Amino acid sequence: MLVWINGPFGAGKSSVTDELTRAVDEVIVFDPEEVGFHLRTWVPLPASGDFQDLACWRDVVGQTCASIARHYPSHLLLVPMTVVNDDYRREIFDLIHKSTDEVLHVWLSATRQTLSDRITHQVVWPDHPERDAEVRAWRLAQIDGAMTTERRLGADTVILPTDDASPRQLAERILAEAGGRTGGDRHP
Repeated sequence: MLVWINGPFGAGKSSVTDELTRAVDEVIVFDPEEVGFHLRTWVPLPASGDFQDLACWRDVVGQTCASIARHYPSHLLLVPMTVVNDDYRREIFDLIHKSTDEVLHVWLSATRQTLSDRITHQVVWPDHPERDAEVRAWRLAQIDGAMTTERRLGADTVILPTDDASPRQLAERILAEAGGRTGGDRHP
């Protein structure tokens, strides 16, 4: 099963992913952001500067997810990545669905205040305060877009509020959802 853990910056994707890796023996974590970092050095970035706007990023991510799911079917594949563009998400998921229908799209939700507090207190670049401030400002600026995305999500997405839930509780909910979709036979 592939579990795409989506949601705004500060919602808890990394923390929940860490909990899931502790809870499941056979797990693979694929971080699409790493693909974006590599592509930045290989191909020209679009005017937006966002690697998600690169069609090749979406192709590589979708095809990599599909390949991992196909070649490691006994593993739980975790993909923690914020994708708020509906067309991009559909494009990636269409590629994944060519190899597997066992896809769980989870959106971690939080209030604007919770997101702002978490982002403000998180240190991403401890040795580079200027870069850290830039990243923090960028992440804060993304909150409204993510909240708009959440309102558009359909029934194929499991929305989990994170304000008052621990990463462990969220991981348990995700595993229950995944187990329910696969009959509970592979991933408890």
